[in-house]
Amino acid sequence: MNVRRLAFVDNLRILLAGLVVLHHAGQPYGPTGGHWPVSHAEHAAILGPFFHVNASFFMGLFFLISGYFLPGAGAGAVAVAVAGKGTAAFLKDRFLRLGVPILFFVFGLFPVLAWAGTPHASLGSYWARSILVQHEFEFGHLWFVAHLLLYGVLYSLWVRWRGTVHDLPERPFPGPRLVFLYILALGLVSAVLRLHYPVDRWVFWGIPLEPAHLPQYLSLFLLGILAQRHRWFERIPDRQGASCLALGLGAMLFRFSCTLLHWQFFGRPLRTGCINWMGIFWNLWEAALCAGLCIGLLWCFRRGLNHQNAFARLLSANTYGIYLVHVPILVVCQMMLGRTTLGPLALTGLSALVAWSISALASMALRRIPGARRVL
Repeated sequence: MNVRRLAFVDNLRILLAGLVVLHHAGQPYGPTGGHWPVSHAEHAAILGPFFHVNASFFMGLFFLISGYFLPGAGAGAVAVAVAGKGTAAFLKDRFLRLGVPILFFVFGLFPVLAWAGTPHASLGSYWARSILVQHEFEFGHLWFVAHLLLYGVLYSLWVRWRGTVHDLPERPFPGPRLVFLYILALGLVSAVLRLHYPVDRWVFWGIPLEPAHLPQYLSLFLLGILAQRHRWFERIPDRQGASCLALGLGAMLFRFSCTLLHWQFFGRPLRTGCINWMGIFWNLWEAALCAGLCIGLLWCFRRGLNHQNAFARLLSANTYGIYLVHVPILVVCQMMLGRTTLGPLALTGLSALVAWSISALASMALRRIPGARRVL
């Protein structure tokens, strides 16, 4: 059950990877609830809704795409697993492509970078104390890779247990009613979960996760697997795709308007997770933006960007590599730009452009190493 490459999805992945770099580039220069190793005295308020809109959909869309292409991952390895044999081959591929980067960053690069700022400590003693004794695993942006690894393992065990049903009839793309029910369910489940786990609160349950966004990530990953069975990415009706895109863009415009016009519509309930009408509205707004942009962008790219030239093919081949290496490169860029007199928006754009360019070149260079393409 190999999944053929789709040019419009590869182009969309290029955009999403760029948004990830831009999102991280703005961390020192805007109001963010997360931790970042670089800080800046001046903040741009407009980056607040940019972070909020991004967090509402772009990693969820990554999970949707990852689920869609999981059955074709590893040159058909899951197809073997679905047939009830060869699960070990699939798991070997997943651990190679996802586990190796986790081992390198979590147990190698990140501890070294943290140790560099710790005086009077040897690298060996620092690593042993933090990793082996205190279990201070710093996953950073590799949390996404850890989720994909876990979900892939669980998926392979599921198909190993249940087997597969061949020649399933293709079902049409879910209609507006089902999309509305998904938005309603995702919004309400998220609202209840955020009573105990507000946005930006992370926990470590074997892997790092943010429970506030877990319903979105997990549901979209599973929907991606289901969508692949029925080729839904390629069968989004024009009218529904355009309507969903308008819904997502409208929700995004509303969020930016709240900041630009100083509306206090997104205030305290956004952080507290209180169940009240404003908190419920915010969660439904996020679910609507997520569903609207996930469907709308897929439709838009299929309609208008379903082709690639040589440069686009090169970028799409290095999307995963860019994601893996961009954070340390970006942090160095932000440190080097720290003494400039540029404003926060200019620093965000400049550091993103420089870090993305260097990350792309680094990924291309790494992929030239023999065997590296099996990982990158």
